[in-house]
Amino acid sequence: MAALTRIKILTTGVTTTAPSNLKTGELAYSYVPGTQSNNGDRLYIGTGTETNGIASNIDIIGGKYFTGLLDHTHGITTASSALIVDDNKHLSDLAIGSLQLGASGGVGQAVTSITTSQTLAGADNTQLPTALAVKSYIESTEAAIDLDFGGDSGTGNINLATQSLSIAGGTALTTTANGQTLTVALDNTTVTPGNYGSTTQIPTFTVDAQGRLTAAGSVNVATDLTISDGTNTDTVSLLTDTLSFLGTTNETTVAVTDNTVTIGLPDDVTVTNNLTVGGNLVVQGSTTQVNSTEVTISDPVIELAKDTTSAQSDGLDRGIRFKWGDGSIVAEGFFGFDIQTQRFVFKDHEVTATDNFSAPWGDAEFGDVYARGADIGNITVGITTDNTITTTSGDLVLSSTTGDVVVDGDLAADSLALTNALSVTNGGTGLTSLTGNSVVIANAAGDAFTFVTGAQGDVIQFNASGVPVASNIIDGGTY
Repeated sequence: MAALTRIKILTTGVTTTAPSNLKTGELAYSYVPGTQSNNGDRLYIGTGTETNGIASNIDIIGGKYFTGLLDHTHGITTASSALIVDDNKHLSDLAIGSLQLGASGGVGQAVTSITTSQTLAGADNTQLPTALAVKSYIESTEAAIDLDFGGDSGTGNINLATQSLSIAGGTALTTTANGQTLTVALDNTTVTPGNYGSTTQIPTFTVDAQGRLTAAGSVNVATDLTISDGTNTDTVSLLTDTLSFLGTTNETTVAVTDNTVTIGLPDDVTVTNNLTVGGNLVVQGSTTQVNSTEVTISDPVIELAKDTTSAQSDGLDRGIRFKWGDGSIVAEGFFGFDIQTQRFVFKDHEVTATDNFSAPWGDAEFGDVYARGADIGNITVGITTDNTITTTSGDLVLSSTTGDVVVDGDLAADSLALTNALSVTNGGTGLTSLTGNSVVIANAAGDAFTFVTGAQGDVIQFNASGVPVASNIIDGGTY
């Protein structure tokens, strides 16, 4: 038979407090004697999404406390225990608060009989009446019931068995009863129905205390319109004058069509003073010319050839072209992306510059240069004739922040040899041999390796001192 592997869950024998550190699916048990008011003799499990490694809910799923509530003869009601019916679905007795079902026991009201008396004569607290008894009792007594009511002033009452309720109309209201329907109608006023007001008149109305229109008519409206430019004013007669909108030459145009005034810009606009554009400025012509001594752009990125498509092959470079004088001629300079080589280049002297520059390229000077990628050409740094990389002082450091540092060669035939064992702090093991059938474990300082071995069924876990050991028991510990 295979060796045993034992898994123990979290336990406690000193507290009835529910655990608060369970992971989702993790179990814990408190074997402190359980009662209804504490959390002893209960089994817990963590459920829900984990936050910082802790389950969102700790649920009680069982335990000795609950199984003990079921340990009695079925059908016999037992104090402080669950209810389990017998083979006939019977219970010996049941007491619920102030109501007791049964001959004796409990502190509630016992019910021993059902009464059918339609007058409820001889009723007492041990009886329940039937539905017919209740109905007959109510019908025999409702004739003596009056309905009391009151208005904004005065009160009244109606005997529901012999009298009826009348609803009279008040001011401007008329009521009519027909069968089971009571209609309340609004009386007509003396106002003549019709339309009031016109293009030169507005309607007028008189409203009484009940919100009704008691009079209606029309009055004339003003026909003069006052206009202003903020300094000067003028009056336009709406019946005789014409209001004109005029544009400014080379600045605005005005057109009137179908009662609509359209104010716009001419095809060629001339602004003699400063022009500030609050939104975006879009220029769709072939040439944009700026004749100024200084151009300031707040955008940190300038995009060139924005409308280039994947299918477009214009053969043109992208970059910045500039002019400079070398003492004899005005030369063209260029710094940007060469379309043929697909590299960034610099051109310092070109007399007949176009949009496609070519070699020879000018020299460029920088500080530190960082080159990354598979296609950066050959870089020779301190390589001697015997293929040894040397430094004149200090350490030789091979590093890469984003890619790999590759030591190329046929290691099967030309093995990589180290004079000394590569230390752990330098990425090695610090060892020249390994223990068979074992697991390599770092020490507490992290600067050396040791070995952990075990037998069939063992798993590796950390003891109370944080040291990894192999054991066939997985102990959840206590909480």
